[in-house]
Amino acid sequence: MANGSKCWLIFLAILLLVGTSRSSLVDETVKNGVKTAVYLSPKFELEPGSVCGNDGLCPHGLSQYFGLGSETRKTSTCVPDPYGIEFGSPAKIPSGYEEKWLLNGFRPKLSRGLRCCYDNTRCRLKEGFGSVKRTLYLKYTVKYVDWHNSIVPVRVYIFDVTDKWRKHDDSTGTSSRHDCQIEYSVESCSNADENGSCVHTKSVSIILPTGGDVVYGVAHQHTGGIGSTLYGEDGRVLCSSTPIYGQGKEPGNEAGYIVGMSTCYPQPGSVKISDGETLTVVSNYSSAQGHTGVMGLFYILVADFDSSSAINSSQDQNVGLHAKMLTPHYISGMALLGVAALAVSAFAFQRRNQRGDIYEPIPMGVCEIVLATSLLLATPFARLTFSFTVKEMALSSDFCVLSFIIILLLLATVECTEDDKGKGVKTEVFLSPKFEMEPGEAAEKIFYNISFPRGHIAIKSFNAEVVDNAGNPVPLHETYLHHWIAMRYYQPKGLNNSNKQESDDEDYIVVKNNGICGDHLPQYFGLGSETRKTATLVPDPYGIEVGNPAEIPAGYEEGWMFDLHAIDTRNAENKLGCTECRCELYNVTKDENGKVLDPHYLGGMNCCRDGTRCKLKEGYQNVKKSLFLRYTVKYVPWNNSILPVQVYVLDVTATRNEQNGHSCQVEYQINSCSATVAQEDCIHSKNSSISLPSGGEVIYGVAHQHTGGLGSTLFGEDGRVICSSEPIYGQGGEAGNESGYIVGMSTCYPQPGTVKISDGEILTLVSNYSNAQKHTGVMGLFYLLVADTSSLKPNSDQLHKETGPPYYVWIAIAILAALILALFITSQRKCRNRGYQTI
Repeated sequence: MANGSKCWLIFLAILLLVGTSRSSLVDETVKNGVKTAVYLSPKFELEPGSVCGNDGLCPHGLSQYFGLGSETRKTSTCVPDPYGIEFGSPAKIPSGYEEKWLLNGFRPKLSRGLRCCYDNTRCRLKEGFGSVKRTLYLKYTVKYVDWHNSIVPVRVYIFDVTDKWRKHDDSTGTSSRHDCQIEYSVESCSNADENGSCVHTKSVSIILPTGGDVVYGVAHQHTGGIGSTLYGEDGRVLCSSTPIYGQGKEPGNEAGYIVGMSTCYPQPGSVKISDGETLTVVSNYSSAQGHTGVMGLFYILVADFDSSSAINSSQDQNVGLHAKMLTPHYISGMALLGVAALAVSAFAFQRRNQRGDIYEPIPMGVCEIVLATSLLLATPFARLTFSFTVKEMALSSDFCVLSFIIILLLLATVECTEDDKGKGVKTEVFLSPKFEMEPGEAAEKIFYNISFPRGHIAIKSFNAEVVDNAGNPVPLHETYLHHWIAMRYYQPKGLNNSNKQESDDEDYIVVKNNGICGDHLPQYFGLGSETRKTATLVPDPYGIEVGNPAEIPAGYEEGWMFDLHAIDTRNAENKLGCTECRCELYNVTKDENGKVLDPHYLGGMNCCRDGTRCKLKEGYQNVKKSLFLRYTVKYVPWNNSILPVQVYVLDVTATRNEQNGHSCQVEYQINSCSATVAQEDCIHSKNSSISLPSGGEVIYGVAHQHTGGLGSTLFGEDGRVICSSEPIYGQGGEAGNESGYIVGMSTCYPQPGTVKISDGEILTLVSNYSNAQKHTGVMGLFYLLVADTSSLKPNSDQLHKETGPPYYVWIAIAILAALILALFITSQRKCRNRGYQTI
């Protein structure tokens, strides 16, 4: 009965949509009617060595609608449906004028960095060159459709990281003046910078007067660029764009050049900018050498929040808004009656499943049916009522009824989403057992049976940092947190192994994550120096399920352990070398088993294991410090409304093995680039192809890198970007902002259902580092949380236990929906006969 009723509800929904909408082939026209025109610019010759503005805030220097540079061949510029950049509107062209286009709106004598390479100047050449003139053109391709009212127009904004805007008070009030320099210089990092970060960050905060929905975003950078990010006022990432460097010689893949930029295409309505919101543009360049004339621009396309309603309103204006269509009172009454009946049925169903003092949530399927049917009943009424003018609508009794219906729908939504979470998210803060460190000392501690929330719970976030005896955060330039990982395991009941550094394999069973590296990377949680500024929140309705009694073997209990690796760099001779575990600085030649290390192994965890010491400057004072790892766990009691996620830890060093899956080295070494290679080309890229046995929807993603990291990206089998994560380098000396250290990593939170990985899909992980100098013991890990959609299907036992709503509820729903449909069609026909325009 239930399945049949669902089919009828879908059929009724289709009928309602047909009855309340005009038949239109607009979508098909847009898809099939895209026109493509290819043009050549006028000819220009080169010898060797040689406006109506957009909506942006730099009208005198960046007035263009379109524009790219070396990245033009591999940068997507498609404006997604149903949006478009509107041109040629006769209503906007002044009388007596016509619309034209020009290439390169810069003035020939622009008094900025471009003044050194303006038209007809020549760059220095090698001796003995042959002066062969070349005739060139700019070939440009334009794809467009004829304008129609189903297209939603977008505004073009171009931001400049050099913008020196300021507020200005004049007779008309407060306004803003923007002075965009367009270009800027990047000085090379100091040779005395022992941390070797060589990353130059430039940022600017800009107020956007008019906001809307972000439709598209992309950055523009020059060689040496390592990515740019646009942040909202609350710190959320609006768009992050990273460069694609070529690897060969053919056009579109030239080694050492930026041949493309990654773009952002948010789900419509998912990324919004408020009117007057302050945005922050951050542009990062490698400063391994100096750069001049670089740019840090950011293009975004923004649609008005009310653009769709504006299109409908413009159509209504042709016949006059005064020709109002009254909503018959019986439609309002029936819509209200239907919603009330559904709300009562839902509440009764929830009460019938009461167990003691705990309510059983309404099953998700019933929630969907109740809300969908309520919306179907309200749809014709809402469409009719919204045909009024705003003034008439506010005064009409029908509007009051509509408001009441909306309130009922919101209440129904609350009922459906309510669960037995009790007081909601709980937060507990713990301290690890104490560990002591002296200058230069490396500590790798394993703590079993650490304090942790007990019971069947869903973990929502897990954060940690190193603190001293007084609870003060310890900066990285004193104690470098190489990594911490939290592992889950089962141990025999009654076994006390707290704080032990070793444990017999028979004592416990490690519960590994779903990743590919098995024993090498089994952890559920883990970060390093970036721990303080990396988001770990698992968004609702998802959670990491732990403590399920059904999964714990008989006679065992669940426990958690820490693997903590820290290095005390106080008074170190070479802080970066110590944090990269260079063997020569630790005077280590053998591994922990006494085996002689490979002479090509210059550094890594084998050389900075527990108790080893890094080389210090002369005259240091041996002051021992007592430290703790303070960790914060947020969680909720487990309930059936939470969707479980799988934890994947991927490694760029992984090599596929058909028999044993993947082999992960965890660390790797980066040699410095050759002295003959230009400094701007000193970017080391490592990649690995990884097969993910089970796919699903990506909920969260973040990379883990060490100092020198420039970012990491995970690609799907078809080349789409699944997640791109960039490092955040500190700029000061306080804990959480230590200059030269990675203090955070950007994260990915896709809209649920928008980023999916197929079962068995081959993913490509790319990890980029600056190799202006050598790096040892670096990592290129990637954490993913994936929701397995197949796990949402109830098993057979659950299906037998669940009880559907009584059959009379389905009959009532069908009768009410059919009655509303009949009444609405009758009302619409009467309106047509009276000469009113079709809704």
